[in-house]
Amino acid sequence: MIKTAEEIAGKLKEIIEKNGTGYLADEPYRVYKELIKTGSADRKTAGAILCFLVSNLGGKTEWSCDAADLFRAVQKECGFNKKLADRLVEIVLCLYSPSNRQKWDKKDGEGLRTFLDEVFSYTWNGFAVWDEGNGTIDCSYEANIVLKPTDEVSENRELVLLLKKNPFARKEEIHNLFEKKLQMYLDNDFKEYCTCDDYYPPVAEDYEIGYSVSKWSEKHGFEVISCEGDGGEGDYEPKIRRNR
Repeated sequence: MIKTAEEIAGKLKEIIEKNGTGYLADEPYRVYKELIKTGSADRKTAGAILCFLVSNLGGKTEWSCDAADLFRAVQKECGFNKKLADRLVEIVLCLYSPSNRQKWDKKDGEGLRTFLDEVFSYTWNGFAVWDEGNGTIDCSYEANIVLKPTDEVSENRELVLLLKKNPFARKEEIHNLFEKKLQMYLDNDFKEYCTCDDYYPPVAEDYEIGYSVSKWSEKHGFEVISCEGDGGEGDYEPKIRRNR
């Protein structure tokens, strides 16, 4: 069954709202495959949309769509007959309607704004092994961390790249970005703390989690609201026993 222009535009709108307004022009073949895979468009129409996007006409219709100008551009750039050009123009005009563009304007950067308005909570579970050659001790630490993002967060290079790729990135994506960065930092810092001395085993509960979190927060544009944790060690385990 042939999909209507409104139905096809609806699927393209869904793709845009997931990946950002630049996604159609940046990933035209992925868009084509998504239309085919989901049955959102027949191959002829999906192929016409692919040709349209590859010709880079899509970017020119993003802010203003004049039907007559668009029709002439489609025929000139893509060489479509009148019937196919009319169908493509109908899809594009439906997709880039004033209401859709207004919605996307509002959605642009909304995830970051929401992220900055809320607190950043994270529970970190650290683990490291002290190894003095003949035996090992397992060390662990758990901390509950609450931070407040500041405006400086928006200058983070990785976040800038994320938002450049997808201005519609949700607050959860941004949270995951910084959660991974904080986890990696604390994992490496705790490992270094536990393994810095080959002769004396570490005392995990003495790990200065507050200092480490403050140091990371200052670098990445966060303020520390609270940071509480506790650590411990297992028994010394000779390697002979462990390798049995």
